[in-house]
Amino acid sequence: MGIHYNYKSKAGDRAMQKEEKRKLRLEKKRLKREEKEASKLAELEELTRPDKLPESENSDS
Repeated sequence: MGIHYNYKSKAGDRAMQKEEKRKLRLEKKRLKREEKEASKLAELEELTRPDKLPESENSDS
């Protein structure tokens, strides 16, 4: 029974840790979504403008 005496006193700490984990998860998810969207846009750009060469092919000349 000795380990439960301070459970309520640490509730705020647990809540802050939980909120921090939540924010990290959301940030990771947002970055992943932006990366996916950017790759889609790059692919569409490549498909719709085949006359324009990618940057890596232009630099070897």
